[in-house]
Amino acid sequence: MSFSEKLVGFYFDRVYNPVYDLTTARFSAYRRLQNRSAGKFEFKDRDRLLCVGIGTGSEIPYILSRNGDVDIVGVDMSGRALKRAYQKGLEMGREVELFNMDARNLEFPEESFDKVLCLHVMDFIEDDEVATGGILRVLKKGGQFVITYPMNREGVKLGANMLKDGFHYNMASGKYRRAFVELLAQVGVGIVYFPLLFRKKQRFYSKKDLDNMFAKLSLMDFQVEEDNVYLDFIVYGRK
Repeated sequence: MSFSEKLVGFYFDRVYNPVYDLTTARFSAYRRLQNRSAGKFEFKDRDRLLCVGIGTGSEIPYILSRNGDVDIVGVDMSGRALKRAYQKGLEMGREVELFNMDARNLEFPEESFDKVLCLHVMDFIEDDEVATGGILRVLKKGGQFVITYPMNREGVKLGANMLKDGFHYNMASGKYRRAFVELLAQVGVGIVYFPLLFRKKQRFYSKKDLDNMFAKLSLMDFQVEEDNVYLDFIVYGRK
């Protein structure tokens, strides 16, 4: 792991993750993207789902509300975040299996999981092609995957998109208090996220980049969708 990655990891563990549930996890745009991504899965009872970069586990309630018999396994580099994720599982009446693990080195046997979900991990790690290959390695043949990749975006543009979308969405829904709360959360996340703008230059993707990468990985059964608010590509399919 490079020094810059260690620095980002320390920042996430000590600064970003402790306030994540009060900031990013509250945004309407993020919740819709998260639910849209996890909603691609066709869950069956006793499916084993791996969440790569599970963070504080904000996707756990949505997944278990769709099928309470899914066995969730999560990996993340932040011990603090994993503690929050574990608690969220307990609040839903389930014990989530969690590991402190690098997304680029998934220490599971081949074909261990029926589903794999990876949200906003490729934004923050180097060797993202290695991580993608690892996800496909631990996925069972015929299993489903959903992975997000960052489009060509700037932090200021993303923040403006989310601020405008959240305000209009909540006001149109008559959620005036939530509109105000989300506005405050946006200000908070802007302050917390600002230092991350100075990390090593991020890699962005085009649809052609993703087509080429998955072709190199010998995977053809996939689709690519765009989220034009959160400025992410959602790639999903079967192995």
